[in-house]
Amino acid sequence: MAFIEDLQRRILLLDGAVGTMLLSGGIKGCLELANVEQADVVADIHRAYLQAGADIITTNTTCADALCLKQYGLQSRSRELAKAGAEVARRVADEFSSTLQPRYVAGSVGPTTRNLTLANDIKAEELSAAYADVVGGLIEGGVDFILIETAMDAANVKIAIEECRKINREIPIVVSAVLSRIEGRGASGATISKFLEDIPLEEVTVVGFNCSNGVKTAEASLKMLAAKSDKPIVFYPSAGQPMVAVNHFAKDMEALCRAGLLNIIGGCCGTTPAYIESMAKVAQRWRPRRTGKKN
Repeated sequence: MAFIEDLQRRILLLDGAVGTMLLSGGIKGCLELANVEQADVVADIHRAYLQAGADIITTNTTCADALCLKQYGLQSRSRELAKAGAEVARRVADEFSSTLQPRYVAGSVGPTTRNLTLANDIKAEELSAAYADVVGGLIEGGVDFILIETAMDAANVKIAIEECRKINREIPIVVSAVLSRIEGRGASGATISKFLEDIPLEEVTVVGFNCSNGVKTAEASLKMLAAKSDKPIVFYPSAGQPMVAVNHFAKDMEALCRAGLLNIIGGCCGTTPAYIESMAKVAQRWRPRRTGKKN
């Protein structure tokens, strides 16, 4: 598959925040509903990121699962909204894609509103059904890989991967966790090593982190991850609080690329096409992390 081959050839550039752009454009309520009711707005956001140099755009489906949609009374439309989000992104990616520079679509699967390990009001079967609808819609809509992102609970990730593999045995899966402010630990408090042990890592193509609080706070954790796993690594942090200026964000990301830690870079909450454009040359200047055979 071209995506897997590209991971070894160059650092791939992921887009920035889609939700940030929708909110700044005045979209309110359920952002995933825009995939159907304002698909042109979503498409324009994808185009802006591709014009900025992104190799990968992310579907507007982070909260397309039934558990998230329940607050809007839209839980029965999960698969529909996921498929629509994938179709919008696929259409725009194909507008920009070429033989020399293919553009990829990441199917965003968020953490839902429940962590199975901590919540006492949800069963694994309910979580499985929620993930199955989202993943099914994304795959039907034509994504290149599944992005299980902003992950906090390894139990949720495991179920999401299981549901994905029931539907498609071959599609690449990328897992991106949220870091806590404690070095080397995820948002749940588990260590990086424990998180890796608790997910079916053999089914994962790329592993890494997103969101968190800016670039610099993650450096030590990225080095720990690189020491524990030979998987390609993705990192797309938020703009930080307070927000880091575009040029400083790119400079900090370049330091990580120079260290040979990353295969995919991008931005999360608060980042815009300007952040992605600033990282385009960074991605071109450095070689991707070399990967091997161990988990």
